Amino acid sequence: MKSAPWLIFLVVLAGGLSADQAALRIQARTGAAVEITCRSFQPGEAVLAVLHKTADVQAAKITFLGKSSGFAAMGPKGLPFALLAISLDTRPGSYRVRAEFLGRSGKKEIVERYVRVQDRSFLRRDIFLEDESRVTPPPEAEERIAHEQQLLARVYQSTGPEWLGSGNFKLPLDGQPIPNFGEIRILNKVRRSRHTGVDMDAEMGVEVSASNSGRVALAMDLYFSGNTVVLDHGLGVFSVYCHFSRLAVQEGQVVRRGDVIGYVGSTGRATGPHLHWAVRLQETRVDPLSVLSLVLE
Repeated sequence: MKSAPWLIFLVVLAGGLSADQAALRIQARTGAAVEITCRSFQPGEAVLAVLHKTADVQAAKITFLGKSSGFAAMGPKGLPFALLAISLDTRPGSYRVRAEFLGRSGKKEIVERYVRVQDRSFLRRDIFLEDESRVTPPPEAEERIAHEQQLLARVYQSTGPEWLGSGNFKLPLDGQPIPNFGEIRILNKVRRSRHTGVDMDAEMGVEVSASNSGRVALAMDLYFSGNTVVLDHGLGVFSVYCHFSRLAVQEGQVVRRGDVIGYVGSTGRATGPHLHWAVRLQETRVDPLSVLSLVLE
């Protein structure tokens, strides 16, 4: 009888992994393995997967929460890596992580593990604004807002297959970020969209730097976020910087980690000078502070 071209192994962790066990190793019979690390297995977290290949394995793929990814050629210590995300709306429960190893002979080996995504509580903030137009945009702004949403959608689809980052992510300015990712905001007693970044208070005009190397995918004034810069780091990873008083870069420019990209301001829908910093990973908004914990060098 001819053997099947793939093997599959299923291992279920008793009770799954708890949130403080933010590591998982998936190993094939060949010795190849995928090391998965993150700050915690909770909604809004970025996840790093690093591939340790053997001579018998030429490629691999990781699948988690319905999304699959191959491994980039360059990563931590020269090892191939992939970046995954746990979306903000992921419910607590046990979820499968599937690693597919492709041997040089063409045979596939599939190993599956389960992790438990824990619940996460988020802040709630009631905000009152005297200017009602800052809560509900006037009709004459609707066309502009729709155009900008379409523009941003195209920007987030423009990423390339190569990693443009260099080393670990860093805070874009000095200071203590407010851990308000996922905050539920009530504007004038009306619930609005979730806060999908973190805020950093700073004085007007303070320099803001790129949190990692990349290409400027957008640099312009937007209705809600004011003077905004979006950096494409490759592999579907973007960092977003909002409310600048003025910009220091232009679209298409290549920047290095730490380069100045703009200056703190209060443009757009902002109540005072500060930086709104956000990260999108594989079309998913993740907590930027979770990206800081990933070891990419």
